[in-house]
Amino acid sequence: MNKEKRAAEKRAARSHKEDVVLNRVLVWFGAAVVAELLLLLINRYYINYTTRPGEIEFAAALLHAFPIIIGVTAVAAVVCVVWAVMCAQKGKRCLLPGVLAWIFAALLVISAVTYIFSGTGVQFLCGLVPAAAVMALVYYLYQREFFVITVLSAMGIVGLWLIRRAAGNHQVVVYAYMAVTAVVLIAAALACRVMQKSDGFLTLGGKKLSVFNRGATYGMVYLTCAVVAVAVAAGLALGASAAYYLMIALVGWLFVMAVYYTVKLM
Repeated sequence: MNKEKRAAEKRAARSHKEDVVLNRVLVWFGAAVVAELLLLLINRYYINYTTRPGEIEFAAALLHAFPIIIGVTAVAAVVCVVWAVMCAQKGKRCLLPGVLAWIFAALLVISAVTYIFSGTGVQFLCGLVPAAAVMALVYYLYQREFFVITVLSAMGIVGLWLIRRAAGNHQVVVYAYMAVTAVVLIAAALACRVMQKSDGFLTLGGKKLSVFNRGATYGMVYLTCAVVAVAVAAGLALGASAAYYLMIALVGWLFVMAVYYTVKLM
């Protein structure tokens, strides 16, 4: 009876864990749907407005309002992050400030990208939103190292997209993004080196965090860092035409990694 009871408890715990994962994935996809609808409305009434009564005036008003929206959402996001940190330090639930921080951060990104890059930025965000939902799915269902590989590959793809679309008019943005990407790649490689020596644990602020499982394939993360770095550097050196084919190459690399880690799950 004890064995049957323990088996039933394990099944119940596993079922509860699966339900939690499913709910979180549904929240991410629901948020992605809302963000995509907002972007479609911006695309229709701010980017592709017509001469119908009120549409030109609305687009002009939104153009003048964007700097205010960017400032307000930036301040609100910071306040909510501080609120969430204070709640966490006191041992309280930080669900509400955490959710609000994500909402204001999303509005900040949408407003800033739309204001700076206009139609090209909205087009980019329309692709980024479903990609973020897919990355959430990867985070909850796949190995953690594959999630890191997905994030790094996505950063490389975005960098190459910027080289193709924004290198001429927004050189500062492009090079700033490349600098951030380089820092992230180096940090990821160094963190993996530390975790490789400590069975997947990483020490932050005196606390030992379990990031990767035992037996994680660190070599794939290192290889992805190298592939992304070479692709982005080649895109910068060779220009927009080469960046297009390098984007395809990184998408292909990500697809190969997805197949590899899907097989590992079986």
